[in-house]
Amino acid sequence: MNEINNFYNTYNARHLKPSEVAESFIFSNNFQKLIQNDHSIILGARGCGKTTLMKMLTLPALYNWRHERSDEIRLGLPFYAVYISTDIYWDVKNQTYSSELESFGNFAEKISLFSVTSNVFSSLCDTFKNILEIDIQCFDENKELELCKHLIKAWKLNSIVPKIEYVKEALNERVDYVNQLIQDVIFNHKEDRDLPNPDFFNLSFETSLEYIIPIFERIYSLNNKRRWALCFDELEFAPIWLQKKLFRSLRSRTQYILYKLSSSPILPSDLEKILTHEYSATTGNDVTMIKMWGSAEADSFSRKIIDSYVSRNLNIQDAKKFFGSNEIYNKLTESYNEGSKFYKEMLELVKKDDAFKAFLLDRKIDINRPIPVDNQKDILFRKIKPIVIYRNYYLSENRRIEGAKYKTSYRSRKTGELFSGIEVLTKICDGNPRWLIAIITSILSKSISRGVSEKLQYDEIISAAKRFQNVIANIPTGTSISTPLTEIIERIGIYFKNQVLGSTFNLDPKGTFTVDESQHEISDEIITLLEKGISQGALILVDSDIQSFDFKIRGKRLKLSYLFAPLYDLPLRKYTAIKLSDCLRGLDVKSAGQTSLF
Repeated sequence: MNEINNFYNTYNARHLKPSEVAESFIFSNNFQKLIQNDHSIILGARGCGKTTLMKMLTLPALYNWRHERSDEIRLGLPFYAVYISTDIYWDVKNQTYSSELESFGNFAEKISLFSVTSNVFSSLCDTFKNILEIDIQCFDENKELELCKHLIKAWKLNSIVPKIEYVKEALNERVDYVNQLIQDVIFNHKEDRDLPNPDFFNLSFETSLEYIIPIFERIYSLNNKRRWALCFDELEFAPIWLQKKLFRSLRSRTQYILYKLSSSPILPSDLEKILTHEYSATTGNDVTMIKMWGSAEADSFSRKIIDSYVSRNLNIQDAKKFFGSNEIYNKLTESYNEGSKFYKEMLELVKKDDAFKAFLLDRKIDINRPIPVDNQKDILFRKIKPIVIYRNYYLSENRRIEGAKYKTSYRSRKTGELFSGIEVLTKICDGNPRWLIAIITSILSKSISRGVSEKLQYDEIISAAKRFQNVIANIPTGTSISTPLTEIIERIGIYFKNQVLGSTFNLDPKGTFTVDESQHEISDEIITLLEKGISQGALILVDSDIQSFDFKIRGKRLKLSYLFAPLYDLPLRKYTAIKLSDCLRGLDVKSAGQTSLF
């Protein structure tokens, strides 16, 4: 379990200060969208960089960022960011005390509201201090005294020295007091009558900030007309009442407050009516949608990360030369010329694979000199290139024995030739920086400055893939279904492997799947597992509309994370889709004493 935690936490921005996040931050188009003067929603799987983007909006991060555009962005940022990290304990009723508080009416909801409000107030104190110490460098004690008197009164604090740091300490002390109050209620109260109800339980962070922020601006003569952005990170862990409140606020009545929200790709169905209502906020008009998957920028962003780490750690400027290039993905025009490596791969495969030989003959391609003519390079040869190389690599022989039947034999190959090179490294993590940084850092720690072997790259990639597989195997499902998500992934992976390496040579092998609309075909329990897989990045939405929210996955097209590709000998390609039920058909788990998937 420690290995699993390390996989996620070693390069987790959640555990880094904003100033530390800035040290290795790489500018992206997603960050450019996030710094605009409007509401924003970042959606993405765990580890995709949502927290990094959100923390980079804060002043400590912006002032520690060394980039050619850092001054321009910092000076031109149209808002002050109040970064608020979601705490799982906000969801008091479902996460912490659950059954103990069930008999006490709405007491759990009051505790939840108090927890969120206290956290927002504490984060606002941090932002105030950052503005005063970093941005405007004002240390006027009289002004701080005036501000804190307003904070103490508005937040119903008592006997506090009027300084921002002591106000924050008082907030933390009150949180501790309420935690003790909860224990007292659980052990000393029999029913929901006469429960403690301190006046600060009635505080609302929205109305309080609308009152406090103008006072702060007046006291410190802030005439730069900046707005204030409440940056709620990782809302998938927040109670649903808060998610509803924040998503409703995307059409905020307060002109100087913005909302920057981050969550997992699939939003709770409870939000669907709120976000699809006639008067709800719309993407492109009221809010900017930032989906952290499937963008054309993913490969280039990954390449920037690789270049940065190679340059910083080894002072090497040519990452492609250092890691080498991969024949399958390098897009070199000469790859299709007579005598090229790919040309030789085709000749070798023709000799041992009757299905490939028949495929070429059907298309009137010379099996003794397989070179493209006319427009065949783009419509045919580019498409079959990964399939040819993979089949030649793994197939020992594929002979027609009778009719449409083939006898296929394989050889075990684990040298890493297919899973190495700069092109593979930029694709393998689907743009997920946490996974990529972990792989690159491990490779660099074991390599020399002259270059890195294919085997070392493969070893580190396959090691990361197995660790990720362990992570997915240990996802708490919270359902009664006993079949793990890894078993579903295994069946899908094997199915796709057979599409590429099976007895038939497929020009368009199945490599993605569409989730069945029918509950009869795919149960709700499996849907729950798939949604958890999406939130962890094990499964990735394909062709998701960049302007639309996703609330359900039935009817949606998905693919396996490329990080699973080495486990199932799959090319890093999407390919065409098949119904999920067809992938899973015949998956028999009854023999293991488990419940059937269907």
